[in-house]
Amino acid sequence: MNTNQTVFIVGTPDDKGRCSSHPPRNQQSSKKTKESGIRQIEKLEFTTIEPWQPAWVDVIPLSSALGSHCIRFVALQADLGPTTQSGSRSSRGNDVALPLGNFRALDVNPTFGPEPFSLKSRCFIHLPPKANRQTAGNSSEGLCLFLYEQNSSAAYRNETPWKGSAVLADRIREPGPVAYQSFPEHHFFARVYRPSAIWAALLNRQPTFLCSPEWTVVPWERHPRTPLDDLLDIVVLLPSILSRADRITPLESTSVRYLKAKDLLSNCVNIERQFDIWYSMLRQRVGESGPPLYWVGDAMTSGAQVPFSDAFNFPSPLMALVHVYYWTVLVSFHQCVYAMLQAIFESGSESSSGPSMPPEIPSGIDLQRYQPAQTRILAANVCRGLDFALQTTGQPDLLAAPLWVVNEFYSGMRRFGDGELECLWCAGFRGRLEAKRGEMNPWLREKKWIEIRQFG
Repeated sequence: MNTNQTVFIVGTPDDKGRCSSHPPRNQQSSKKTKESGIRQIEKLEFTTIEPWQPAWVDVIPLSSALGSHCIRFVALQADLGPTTQSGSRSSRGNDVALPLGNFRALDVNPTFGPEPFSLKSRCFIHLPPKANRQTAGNSSEGLCLFLYEQNSSAAYRNETPWKGSAVLADRIREPGPVAYQSFPEHHFFARVYRPSAIWAALLNRQPTFLCSPEWTVVPWERHPRTPLDDLLDIVVLLPSILSRADRITPLESTSVRYLKAKDLLSNCVNIERQFDIWYSMLRQRVGESGPPLYWVGDAMTSGAQVPFSDAFNFPSPLMALVHVYYWTVLVSFHQCVYAMLQAIFESGSESSSGPSMPPEIPSGIDLQRYQPAQTRILAANVCRGLDFALQTTGQPDLLAAPLWVVNEFYSGMRRFGDGELECLWCAGFRGRLEAKRGEMNPWLREKKWIEIRQFG
């Protein structure tokens, strides 16, 4: 054998240029391990820990493959097109960052247009660093963030799915109420979609499919209910009442108008009775030993402003939202009842048995209760509760509709030379609402998020 002969050691491309005496590095195995880890993070599922809490509890325990977590709910209106952008991969997988510029105020101005109500949402989870999870305080809390985008219309169609393309296009309605029984679907439905859709229906004075019994029962078969859930069960009946009233008011003052207004008032009596029963049960839940449902706070510390310097405090953020919603709904409802009473007195002369006989109204109607002066007290109560609700909520957009209702009420008073101070207060509160959103935006932006669901 010639000792000067050159020996070539050949390696194939599959061996990365290495031969049997120099085996290839385990690059493919390492790559597969990394990809498997990323897929595991992407498939991370969060489930509620029993006993399950009501959706309106602000902090709930969740479990995942990474352990147990305390999660606080936050929700904001945003432009969902470019809202999220891919962030750098971390040890937890594919995080996303939330840019500050795409958050925007919720526009609740009713369109009274034919387009159907539409809402879409994306759900994100933020988990604190492991070092913080064992410590006490807010730093150990994770966050569940719902970013959502909606229009301000509420034109629902009641066709069956095989007849109405609009129904099929509603990706939130289409799965049916049974799809909203577990986290995060139930919390999205109860905290974001349902109040938003009901307010859109109220402000546009259009009925909503959410008044169907299955939509008020089935989503809560696993999670306990709160007084706010029970309140919305009654409120969801009002859009159809307001819609009927709008068709009665422009009619000529005849017996037909009288009978229609009287029939609608009978329905209003039943709904008012449901409100009364609901509020009496709310009082019973508190009991004699519990704190009052609300009280006048210290004007020096509450930051209240004229003409509502005697602002209310509440025992909890939920109780504040319950009362703000309750009083706001009564402002709209009682104005409707008052208009129907006027229609009856204007049209009753033709249906009464004699010229001196007053028109007949349904039994159970307390005329004093629906006078404009009483409605003004309700509107003032809303304003006296809004600041506490704003200071304690993680969903400031929930207060946009109540603000719109009371501002419209006081704007109507300005036509008669009254309500100037109240309108200025509403403008000031709108600024405080925007400031609250401004404080939340950078706080959310600095965190890393895992997207777990999309709705709509």
